[in-house]
Amino acid sequence: MVGIRNSGHYGLSGYYAEQAVKKNLIVFCFTNAPPAIAPHGARKSLFGTNPICFGTPTSSKVPFILDTSVSVINRGKIRVAARNGKKIPKGVALDKLGKPTTDAKKALAGVQLPIAGFRGSGLAWMVDILSGVFTGGNHGGKVKDPFDDFSGPQNIGHLFFVMKPNLFVGNYSERIKENIKRIKRLPKIKGVKEILYPGQNKQRRYKKNLNKKINITRNIAEDLKKLNA
Repeated sequence: MVGIRNSGHYGLSGYYAEQAVKKNLIVFCFTNAPPAIAPHGARKSLFGTNPICFGTPTSSKVPFILDTSVSVINRGKIRVAARNGKKIPKGVALDKLGKPTTDAKKALAGVQLPIAGFRGSGLAWMVDILSGVFTGGNHGGKVKDPFDDFSGPQNIGHLFFVMKPNLFVGNYSERIKENIKRIKRLPKIKGVKEILYPGQNKQRRYKKNLNKKINITRNIAEDLKKLNA
């Protein structure tokens, strides 16, 4: 178990999980983030989108890696929509008055909605405790926004757990293989060809997109030119 404080945005949680899984380890990663989600029943944002990440080796070359924020959509997607003047989906954010909005800029000034109502709020709180309170990092809405607040360091906290898969049983690889196989064999709903485990779809998109061009909007291209200058 490793705790980190005095950090900043560490990028993609799944990247760290992949490093552990490559060494045949089970892993949990937690990090808190700047305020974006209101605690259940509140109108003011306090918790970050606080991703939860879990990874395990599987019997195939594609590891099981679940990397998900506790908000309905990623905050980065809202920022991109705001920059490009696009709408965001319904049911993902409220404006600063607590009213549902599809306006990305109003969403950034308001609050994002957590997954599964009070359950998502509870998960965000859990990550804030594990990543911030436990490690000595900022917590309870004190993490600074790197886009808007330059008054001091973010002091984000991260927490990592890694475990050997054979702690309790010696045939973990066979058991995880059977677990995945059972779930993939389940009857499928109309339109679904295959039941995928977390990590499979990402791996397929990665391979597919390796030979594709990356299309970006003019606004984003101009931003990149300014940064490059």
